[in-house]
Amino acid sequence: MVENNLRWTHLSTIYLICYLLVVLSSIVNIHAQNGPIIPAIPTTTIPSVAPAIPTTTIPSVAPAIPTTTIPSVAPAIPTTTVTNVTAIPKSQDDILSYLDPVNYVGLLSNKTVPGTENTHGQCWYLSTPRPEDRKTIPNTNQPVSWNCSAGNFCMGPGKQVKCTAGFICPENSAQPIYCCPGYYCSEDAKEIHICPKGSFCSLGSVSPISCHYLAYCPEGSKNANRYYIAVIVLLAAFAIAILFAVKNKADRLKTAKYNRLLNEQKMRHEEMSLEPVKRTFDIEFENIGLVLPSGITVMKGVTGRLTHGRTCAIMGPSGAGKTTFVSLLTGKAKKTSGIIKVNGVKENLSAYRKLIGFVPQEDVMLRELTVREILVHSAMMRLPTEMDRAAKKQKVLETIRFLELSHVMDSIIGNEEQRGISGGQRKRVNIGMELVAEPSILFLDEPTSGLDSSTAFEVCTLLKNVAHKQGLTVAAVIHSPSPQAFETFDDFLLLGKGGRIIYFGPRDRALEYFNNLGYHCPPQESPADFMMEVASGKVNPSEGTDKDLFGAWENYSTGEKTTSYDSHIELDLDYEKTPTTFGEKIKFAFLSFHIPFMHLLQDIFHFLLDILLEFVDFIKRIAFCCMKDPIRDTPNGFVAFILLFKRACLQLYRNRTQFLLDQLLHLGCGAFISLAVSNFTYIGKAPIELCSITPVVISPACLMAKDTLQQVGTFMALGVTFAGISAGGSTFGYEKVVYWRDTAAGMRTIPYFFAKFIADIPRLVIAAAMFTCSFILFYPYRALIVELYLIILLAYLAAWTMGYFLSAIVTKEKLGLIGTGFALGWGLVLSGANPKLDEVVTNDSFMYLRWLWSISAPRWEIEAVYLKEINPRKWYEIHTSSLNNTYKFNDFPICLRNIGLISMGWAAAAFFAMKLTNRDKQK
Repeated sequence: MVENNLRWTHLSTIYLICYLLVVLSSIVNIHAQNGPIIPAIPTTTIPSVAPAIPTTTIPSVAPAIPTTTIPSVAPAIPTTTVTNVTAIPKSQDDILSYLDPVNYVGLLSNKTVPGTENTHGQCWYLSTPRPEDRKTIPNTNQPVSWNCSAGNFCMGPGKQVKCTAGFICPENSAQPIYCCPGYYCSEDAKEIHICPKGSFCSLGSVSPISCHYLAYCPEGSKNANRYYIAVIVLLAAFAIAILFAVKNKADRLKTAKYNRLLNEQKMRHEEMSLEPVKRTFDIEFENIGLVLPSGITVMKGVTGRLTHGRTCAIMGPSGAGKTTFVSLLTGKAKKTSGIIKVNGVKENLSAYRKLIGFVPQEDVMLRELTVREILVHSAMMRLPTEMDRAAKKQKVLETIRFLELSHVMDSIIGNEEQRGISGGQRKRVNIGMELVAEPSILFLDEPTSGLDSSTAFEVCTLLKNVAHKQGLTVAAVIHSPSPQAFETFDDFLLLGKGGRIIYFGPRDRALEYFNNLGYHCPPQESPADFMMEVASGKVNPSEGTDKDLFGAWENYSTGEKTTSYDSHIELDLDYEKTPTTFGEKIKFAFLSFHIPFMHLLQDIFHFLLDILLEFVDFIKRIAFCCMKDPIRDTPNGFVAFILLFKRACLQLYRNRTQFLLDQLLHLGCGAFISLAVSNFTYIGKAPIELCSITPVVISPACLMAKDTLQQVGTFMALGVTFAGISAGGSTFGYEKVVYWRDTAAGMRTIPYFFAKFIADIPRLVIAAAMFTCSFILFYPYRALIVELYLIILLAYLAAWTMGYFLSAIVTKEKLGLIGTGFALGWGLVLSGANPKLDEVVTNDSFMYLRWLWSISAPRWEIEAVYLKEINPRKWYEIHTSSLNNTYKFNDFPICLRNIGLISMGWAAAAFFAMKLTNRDKQK
């Protein structure tokens, strides 16, 4: 019932107009017959929400003049003069028959806006009834017309409403219309002009918008598809190609120089050898042990000695703790018992990490670089500062000759997709990265894995020559070596299950030792394989009874009682024994919880202590920057930054095709976003006088502007966030293992991080330019192109650093999926678009989450785009009332500042994530 009343009351307003026309025409007729009569001006009361139904009393002889009240918001009742009335309505039903809105609409005419005749009727307006139109009141055949001056509109006679900017109101306009596309109208809405050549004019334009020579815009253009941007992109690609050509020429000159130096070295030296190291180390260890927090013993009672000038092969079945033994010696893992002596002095071997070389099992290196570039960088970073640059280069060339890599010196390492050097050559490069640093100790983790027997023999022979000729202490974890490769080692350490020694001594006496125990190696079997089978329990002694190999070794060794130095919490708990009594069950349950918890606390303590010690060391390096490192004084942070920056540039800008394809990604992303927002714009509100008589169901749309500019910013921010996270994630994510290896060798994280970031700046700047060029391809922007580029550049900076952070905490396999969710979370949910920003500010349910929107870069990017896009538009409500979504015109500098601060925050988070995660792999 209420809905029907509302519908009737709104329609009654329109009916009233036609009704008053009939009443006034009756008055004029009486005046013509009986003399002059001055009629009272009828008024009606129209509430703010819905107009009241007018009440009319009609006498039997002549209609009474109704009395009504008109508020200021309602238009005045139009008046007109109609003659020769032939019929006077005598009842309310007769009057209502004239109040059909269709009758009022029939009085208006669609006419072409003067000056737009070449649009073939596409630019038209609603004209008031004109005498030449011969419009008559229905059922009366009485002509009706009224005038209206230009710049105003008149829904009825005698009442003019001024048109605002963005509309066009020619003379005798019954309603305002938006300025037609392809034309621009004066701000007073009186004149309309065709859009000049070189500009375009969209709906509601008050001035032509320049195409900026980026598009062909003939006269009368409605939009600007800037296809000339393709020319700019091609010119940019051509300029980049020229820069790459210059770089390649410089690389060729550098290659020729190194080849000349290598040939000179060959002429001076006949023998390929390296100079002996200046400092040698003998490593003694007693009762080395490791117990995991779960109580499982990984290593126990390992005692022995590694001597300089000798090579030691470390072997054992799977789970024997071979790699763990090397990690315990070097300090990568924290031992729970035992002592280590370096040259007879009890100290931690990690203090000499600048003199220790560790060759991992995988060939961890940057695959985009050449053999020479990798070895030169390693030498420059790790050799002492007192050694001049020429001597370091000479050291690199000596190592290349020694490793027999001269013919592939300028070949890239390569990977699964891009072919480079062979597997054996890559393994020699892996070893060469440590040899150029002149280490005194060299540990290797399965250097022969994945190699054929011939190549494995070459690698083992190389290690033997390094140890004998340079005096290095060499220990290598070996898996199933061939007899020839096994014979190159001087010493042999065989570990059994649980990390206990089965044999440790000279390799050539190992078979004799096992023969004495009753294990005889068949003549046709490899000694290494035979002893591995003995350690695995697959071979029985000749006596037929199993031997306690661990006890046998303890009896065979010196017999001296070793002392256990236990620094770990150990409780008497046998996990293999099942508790029987109630008391034992209680004890077992308590210890099962207590031991892991105590170990967890201990690990946290060691983690925090490790961070504190590194921080103290960092402060000491700053405070005593002029003091030399007593172990080896390597390049300072600034020199390291220069070296790391050069390596990063070589890595990023080596492949011209790949670089251009990367930029094509940003170009395509911007083009798709531009196409999606090509029809997004701002169209101002209709006049309130027009909306006051609009039916209820459409009045909200009439009273609101069509504002889709926020969606423009949302699409832009989302596209940039996706592209930026993808590009930024590749900076650190694909070389995380290289970073771990370099930091373990003494590289500092600060120069590395800043070097990679600054090397990324050209990529970032060009990516933002590519996105901007394609973004304005279809989108009719109003802001200055410099302003748009600045916003997009800062948006890329924020997204790039987000990619840094994600790549530091997740694996590269999961980076794509997590990066997508990250972009959707910040670019959509926390953008201020949905949920709306004003809802977030006013709704108490977001009280404790509002800070998330404050640290969201897309939220500020969207506001910055919105402010610069809406400001040039001339709709009257833009500059006379508050903006939507809590935005303010004065906040544009704040938006840019916040995006920059958020970017710095993500960069800092990425740095600390790199430092604080995977610390065991950085030692």
